[in-house]
Parts: sequence; C-alpha cells; structure tokens
Amino acid sequence: MEVLYSETNALVGQVQSNLGILENSRDEAEAQKIIQSINEVLKVIERNCNNLEFYVGKEPPNRRRTAKCKVDQLKYDCQSLSAAASNIHTKLLSRWRAISEREELLTRRFRPNEPTHLTLDDSEIQLNDRLHSSNIAVDELISHGSAVLDQIRSQGFNLRGVRRRIADITQQLGLSSTTLRFIQRRISEDKVVFVVGCIFVLLFMYVFYRYWKNYKII
Repeated sequence: MEVLYSETNALVGQVQSNLGILENSRDEAEAQKIIQSINEVLKVIERNCNNLEFYVGKEPPNRRRTAKCKVDQLKYDCQSLSAAASNIHTKLLSRWRAISEREELLTRRFRPNEPTHLTLDDSEIQLNDRLHSSNIAVDELISHGSAVLDQIRSQGFNLRGVRRRIADITQQLGLSSTTLRFIQRRISEDKVVFVVGCIFVLLFMYVFYRYWKNYKII
C-alpha cells in the first residue's frame, strides 16, 4: 500500500507541475495537449485511490484510520486539480478569443461614407401609405371637431344673449312670473343639450383617436 500511495502522490506532484506549464501555453493546440495529458494522469490517480481504499480495509486497526485519511487527501487533491485544470483552460480560451477579436478588429478595413441602401417591399410601402392617409384623416377630424366646438361655443354665447334680451322684453311687456319660469326652464334645457353635445363630441374624438392609434400599432 505504501508503494502505491507514494506513486500516486508523485502523480499529484506531476499534475501540479503540468498546471504551471498549462498557464504558460502559447496557443490552444499546445494547451489541448497539456490538458489531455493532465486528464490521463488524473484518471490514473483516481484508479489508484480506488485501489488504496481497498487496501485500507486490510490495514491493522491501529493504522487504518491514518491510512484512510491519506487516501481521502489524495482523492481531494485529485478533485481540486481537475477543477483547477478546467478553470485554467477556460480562462486561456477567453484570453485567446479576446486577442483574436482585437487583432481582427485592428486588421479590418473600414470604408468611409459607404452608401446605405434601404429596400422596402410592397407591403411596407402600402403600410406607409395607409399610415399617411390615417394621419391626414385624423388631422381633418381634429379640425372638424375644433370647428364644431367653436360653433357650439358661439351658440352658447348667443343663448346667453337671447336670455338677456328675453328678460328685457318680458320686463317691458310685463309678462307673468309663470311665463318667465317657463322661459328660464327652456333655456336651462338648452344649456343641458349644449353640455351633452360637447361631451358627445369629445367622447367621439377620444374613441376615434384610440382606434386609430391601435390600428397604427398593428
């Protein structure tokens, strides 16, 4: 058992030396050879550790615990070396990739002021035309709505003027209070119709705008 343990421990030292060589490898081809050699040695170490575990069971009780600790340490070293080799290889690949990309960028030739060509198919052209037509339609709708609101506003001013004139005429004619209340109620109803009309126009413009916006997104 002692001979096998010494051989396995020497293999661990060999892998540690190969890790130092791996870190200084110049290219991926060289690193691949070193990685392959390290993996082969690690397989031998793992196989020896399995044999050592078998021999530990045959050791005398007073030496069995010490022998088991040595074998466990070898197994731990084997796992650590395998992880270290993988990490070193990954870092080297990343470094070489970055160097290759930098060299490619430095050697690339750029042509200033190269013309840019944009190609549009028929569907894109039709979509652009529909969007342009929609914009024109919305502008016309907004203009029409503004005109309607201005007209309603002017009618409201006219109603207030009519109310004042009616009040003056009724005072001159001496109409009864019942007639005046009827006229005032009619004016109030006209005012309600005016407010409802304004709300309806604004609601219609909002609904049409939301519909047009969703259609434009689609």
